[in-house]
Amino acid sequence: MSRYLPGPRVWLPLLGLSLLAAIFAYSVQADSTITIPVPEEAAKSKKVTLSLRIPPKTEPLTVEEKPVKMASKRSLIIWNDKPLPRLSPQDEFRTIMKKFQDKGWVKLFTTREVLATKNLDKYMAVRVLQQVCDHVLEILQAPDVSRLVRKVNLTASDIEDLRRMVQRFQTELIMFGSNPNRVDKDLLQLQERIKNARQGILKVIKVEGVEDGGTVIHLGVD
Repeated sequence: MSRYLPGPRVWLPLLGLSLLAAIFAYSVQADSTITIPVPEEAAKSKKVTLSLRIPPKTEPLTVEEKPVKMASKRSLIIWNDKPLPRLSPQDEFRTIMKKFQDKGWVKLFTTREVLATKNLDKYMAVRVLQQVCDHVLEILQAPDVSRLVRKVNLTASDIEDLRRMVQRFQTELIMFGSNPNRVDKDLLQLQERIKNARQGILKVIKVEGVEDGGTVIHLGVD
C-alpha cells in the first residue's frame, strides 16, 4: 500500500500552493483586481510575457474632500420683498400720463385703469409708455401729416415730456422689445414738425378785465 502513497516531495509543494491560494482568496479585494487586455495576435501566438511587481507595503490612496466653505449662511438665500418697484403718487410719470389721458391719447380702457391704480409698478408704467408712444407716433403715418400736425392737440413741450420719459425708462423699454433710440428719433421728428407747423400763430396768453369794464386780451406769437 505504501508504494501508491505520494511521498513528501509531492504533497509538501501541493500543500504550500493550496495555502497560498487560500491566503490570496481572503486578502484580494474588488478594488485591487487588475484586468489587462491582450491583443488577439499575441493570444494566438502564445508568446505573451507579463511582469507584475507587488511592493512590500501597499496602502489605498485617499483623496481628502474639503467641504465647500460658504461666506455666510445668509448668502444661501436671496430674498427680494419688493420685486416690482412702485412709482410714488407724486411721480412725474403720473402727471405726464394724466395730461396725455386728458387729451385722449390713452385710448385703451385697461391702460386707463392701470394709471388709476394707486400701486403702479415700474414695469406696468413702461407698458403704458409704450402704448402712448405708439398712438402719438401714428401721426407721422398719416397721409396728410402736414395738415394734421396743425390741428393736433399736442404741443412741442408735450412731446418733450414724452421723450424725457423714454430716456428715463430706456433700459426697461429694451427689455420689452422696444428700441428707445428709434422711438426718440421719431418723437424728435414729430416735435420739429409741430414747431414748424405752428410758427407765426397767435395764441391767447392771458385775458383780464380793466376798471372801465373792458377786456384786455394778451396775445403771443410762437
